[in-house]
Formats: sequence, C-alpha cells, structure tokens
Amino acid sequence: MGDLEVFQNSGYTNKRNRKKTLIVDFNDSDNTHLGSGTEFKIDLREPLIIDKHSEIYLDNFLTFNSNLGDTFGHAAFVLKINEFNINPAVSSSNSSTANIIQGGIVIPNDNNNIDNYFGTVVHKGKKFNYICDINPCKLHSISGKITDLLGEPIFHGLSNGTNFTYALTGIDTWGSATSGTARSLVKGDTLTSIAAGGGGSTAKATGTSTRILTNTSLNAATIFFTALEDLTTNEFSGADIVFTVNDGGGGHGAYTFTISTSTNPGVILLKQNARFISEFSIVSRD
Repeated sequence: MGDLEVFQNSGYTNKRNRKKTLIVDFNDSDNTHLGSGTEFKIDLREPLIIDKHSEIYLDNFLTFNSNLGDTFGHAAFVLKINEFNINPAVSSSNSSTANIIQGGIVIPNDNNNIDNYFGTVVHKGKKFNYICDINPCKLHSISGKITDLLGEPIFHGLSNGTNFTYALTGIDTWGSATSGTARSLVKGDTLTSIAAGGGGSTAKATGTSTRILTNTSLNAATIFFTALEDLTTNEFSGADIVFTVNDGGGGHGAYTFTISTSTNPGVILLKQNARFISEFSIVSRD
C-alpha cells in the first residue's frame, strides 16, 4: 500500500451538486419599482450559500405586462443585480446608452404583439448564457433594478411610477365623439379623464400618468392603458364609460367619446400588475 496522501481531501465529492439555481421573482403589487425603474430588494426564503468560486448563467427570463419592444429604447431590458459582479466590456455609439448598459445584463425584448398583454412572454429560455463569476459568499437578499436601454421604465407604458396595466375589452362600438373629432388612439396619448357611469360621474383616472399603451384603431374591441389609480373593475361593468383624450401636443387632436352600455353590454375592465422572473444557474468551477 502506498503512502497516505494526507494533503488530499479524502471526502466524497458529489459532482451532481456543482450547480445551484437562483430564481428572482418580482412583481409590483405593493410598489412602483417596475413602473419607475427604481431599485428593488427582495429577501431570499433561505440564505444562498456559495462555497466555491462559481460562474453565473442566465437560463430563463420571463415578463408579464412589459412594454412592447417597438421603439429604440424598449428594444431590450437592462437588468442589474447588485450582488453580482457584472462588468461587461461595452462599446456604444451613444455614451449615455453605454453608461446605462455598463454593469447590466442586456436581454432582448421579445414582446412584439399587443396580444401579449395580460400574458407571459419568454424572452430567454434555457440559453445558459454566461453572466459573471462570483466568489464564495452567503446571500440573504437580491437587489437591483430593471430598465430599458434609455434607463427609463420598461413596464406600464410611458408613464413613470405606475403599477397598473388595464384593458377595457368587449367593446362593440366607441360611439360618436361628444367633443373633438373621432379618431384612432395613438400610443402615449394622455387620457385626461376616464369616468364610469356617464358624463355626470366622477372621473376614476386623471392626470398625465393615464396613457394609451398601444396604437388603437377606431372602434377597436380592446383599449389598453395604464394609470396610477387603482381602479375598481366592477364599476366599469354595466355603466357608460366616458373617455377624454388630450391632444398632448402631438397634433392628434383632443377628443371625448362614450362607450355606452346599451351598445356595449359585454364590456369589462381588466387590471393587472407587472412581473418579471429570472432564473440563474450558479456553477462551481471546481
């Protein structure tokens, strides 16, 4: 029998346990971090112990009610996790964009269909993309922020600080314009008022945060919009609904119309928050 190799670890190493999984699930049901692009922090259910130098990979990234990827700024998400030492080499023709991307993970925005609202969009599935290395540590929480390529919010439209996305659906006809000229709605249009119960009712949503989310043709069956207010959905069932759209300086023209319950008996208001889920693999290099 040879000499005992006393400096070698004689313990059993289970190679199958080289990989740990971290799932970051964040929604804005009680905050406005997603709708304002500000920093979030969530506690882990139990500490994540990384006992060896490891590599971090992004496996999955899913969103709910993110903005459409139909503009330059919304073409991708920039996800930053403070606990990860993300330090990519960045080259951009725009220095402002480079500063926003630095220290973040750029994830293509595959939300390119208005039918994806109120549904889950998979932006990255089982790609096993390398993110960064991480030294041994114990994590009790995960913090960071998620924005678009301009550093602006990428959930709940063009407003800042909102945490509700709405859909008024089941519409048969919008009705005639009571002021202004009937027209289609343009993404970013400001709704200066949405009132349920007819013209004499109190407005349920007001202010510049109430915005149209998508280009919407005249008499479309669904109108997507966002608002700061927590609207009570059942107040919009069986009631006349008055929309007042501001010109907003875009030259589209101010316009008021009523969706009447007599011609739209099946109208309902849907409401949801936003959410993202990212799944990371943490693989030991030993």
